[in-house]
Order: sequence, then C-alpha cells, then structure tokens
Amino acid sequence: MAEGVKDGWYQREFAFARRPTFLRVDLDVLLNNLKILKGQLSAHTEIIAVVKANAYGHGGPRVARFLERHGVSHFAVATALEGEELRTAGVHGNIQVFGNASVEEIGTMYENRLIPTIADVDFLSAWLAHWRKRERNTLGVENGPDMVGCVVIKVDSGMSRNGCQPEKLPEIVDFCDNYRVPVHSIMTHFAQSWDDPVFTQQQMDTFMAAVKPYRTRGVKLHVANSGAIVNKVGTDLDFVRPGISMYGQAPDTSEFGVNTSQKLGLRPVISWYAKASMVNRLQPERVVGYDKTYKCNTTETIAVIPVGYADGFLRSYDKLSVQTLDGTQCPLVGRVSMDAITVRLPEEASNARVFQLMTPDYTNVNSAVAMARHERTIPYEVCTNLDKRVPRLYFLDGAVRNDV
Repeated sequence: MAEGVKDGWYQREFAFARRPTFLRVDLDVLLNNLKILKGQLSAHTEIIAVVKANAYGHGGPRVARFLERHGVSHFAVATALEGEELRTAGVHGNIQVFGNASVEEIGTMYENRLIPTIADVDFLSAWLAHWRKRERNTLGVENGPDMVGCVVIKVDSGMSRNGCQPEKLPEIVDFCDNYRVPVHSIMTHFAQSWDDPVFTQQQMDTFMAAVKPYRTRGVKLHVANSGAIVNKVGTDLDFVRPGISMYGQAPDTSEFGVNTSQKLGLRPVISWYAKASMVNRLQPERVVGYDKTYKCNTTETIAVIPVGYADGFLRSYDKLSVQTLDGTQCPLVGRVSMDAITVRLPEEASNARVFQLMTPDYTNVNSAVAMARHERTIPYEVCTNLDKRVPRLYFLDGAVRNDV
C-alpha cells in the first residue's frame, strides 16, 4: 500500500476535494526539502522561493503563504499577474517578477508593489515616470517625487536570453543612482548548472567580474538556481532561488539528475489521486473511447476515471498506466479525452476504485520522472501542466489543513 495511505482515508479526502480527484501537496516534505537546501548555503544567505507557474503546479498562493509563515520573505514569479495573485492571497513579502520587465506590466507591478527584473534604461525611465506620477497624485509632493519602487538588475552572463550585457551594467546602475531608483539586487541565471560545471563557472566568473565595483558598496547579489544550490555554486552570496528542487522533483530524467536528488534526501511534494466514476464489465469486441482505438479481446473490467487532458493528464499519456493503492498497475485503454480516462482492471484489481495517477517518488512507473521520460521532456513540464481545476489538498502532520 502506498506510503501514508490507510484504508478508508480517501472517503474523507475526496469529500474535502469536492471532486473525485485531487492533488496531495505534502507541506512537511516541502519544509524538509527547504531544510536540506538551506544546509547547502552560507549562514547569511537568504531564500527567494520560486513560486511561478502556480508554484510548479503545487498552488502558488497557498505555497507562498505557507512558506511566509515559516520564515521565507522573498518570492519570485514570472508575470505581474502571478504576483498580483499572491498579494490577493495575503502574501506580504518581497515579490520579484522574473524575465525582462515589460512596460505593459508596470501598472500591475506598481499597484501590488512588485519588484521588476530590468535590463535596460528604457524600462527604468518608464518605471520612474509611473512612480513619480502616481505617488505625487496619491501621497503629495513632499513624499511623492522621492518614492520609487526598487528593481532587480539582471546580467546576461552567457545564457543569452534575459538580462543586460555585462558592459551595459554601469549605465543601468548609474541611472538608478542618479534618479534614486533603489536596487534590490543584481542577478544572473545559469544555463546548465546541474551537469556542466565548466560553463557554469564561466558564467559565474563573467558575472562576478561585472558586479565587482558594486559588491564593495553593499549591493546584494544572487545567481544560484536549484542546480547551483545542489552543486554549491554561488551559495555564499546574498540570496539563492530554489525552484524545482524545493518541490522535490528531479531536474531531468537522467540517472545523474535522479540520483543527485535522491542522495540529498529530497522528495517529491506532490502526488495525484482519483476515484472511478463508473466500472463496466464489457464483452469481447466492445470498443472503448474516441476513435475506437481499443477493442476488448475478452470480457474485461473497464474503469472510467473522471480526469483528462484538461486536468493535465495529457492525451499522449495513453500508453501509460495508473496504479491501485496497493501498487497494482492498471493500463490505460482507449483515448485520453478532455475529462476522462479509461483503464483496464486486471482480475486481481477488479474491485479497485481509487487510483494513484502520480506517485511521490522518482522510480515508480507513475512518478513524474517516468511520465516525463514517456514524453521525452522533464518533470518541470509534467508538474506545471497540472491544471488549476484539479483540487489541491494541503497536508501537514498527515492531515488536511485548510488554514494554510
């Protein structure tokens, strides 16, 4: 029987979910993963918890609010609207918006006191103008003109995606100095920190050379994503930015990625459960699902599970299986549709009605790693595909908690 699962437990949990499927988010595991990652850091280094993409499918507002109650005061999202969602949920800490800042997002960032990641003086000019105009109108001339929201400056150290080129950094810092725009920090992002230490060190050297004049005056710095934290690159700077490792997923499906996560003691935070809505005993030659892709060879027991690609169980998962609570594999048959899948129950599992669609481990055939391997992708994509319409139940000390 799956870890933490007891007979009859699901009746209560499905009632909480108000739908015959839910994602279990284990907050004790989340805190333990964070503790493990903190063990990689210098004593003064702070956490910027990356909760973009709905906290990698785990539920951004609930995860951020929980982490804030446990001492995390810095968060990162990918869009201003994600930041607004956190503010609406009651998150009070610093919220950085990753990527090259967009002028279209300035209003949302201003209203929610979000921190943009900037790479040029054009955006800074628009940011400054918006703040001066709004603060003058709302707070009065005495305070208004001097109030501008802080920014994070990003340097492109070799990934060639977001950030300014190193030689442009002095121009940006000078603008901030001259117009009194507070600089929260300067950052860069690594392209392959898990398994390319040579290129990662090249990026680190490029970044540290660019920021050397500002480090001596106390400007805060951060470079380390999950891979860098695990490999202890840049973990002695002011901040680190754990993402996938905080949620306990392997960075990719390679043996190296899985083993590295396991050796550290990280564990997946999320698992997925569903209950059959109908079980049919079908005669030979009966077809199942759209396009008649499956035909019963003998008399077969077919369970209908009300989960589909709109929930994040992708149409291409049709060659996978789900498992009963005691681990019996039940192959999918027929098409994955928008709202339902159909599985064939072996004789030994003919009475099964509750299934695990995703297990909280690295090796099970129903783990996010296995699902990613099937798709030739990475666990990031599997988890972020989990739709918001699937209820998330948050467990703490083994029980559902509605107050997180």
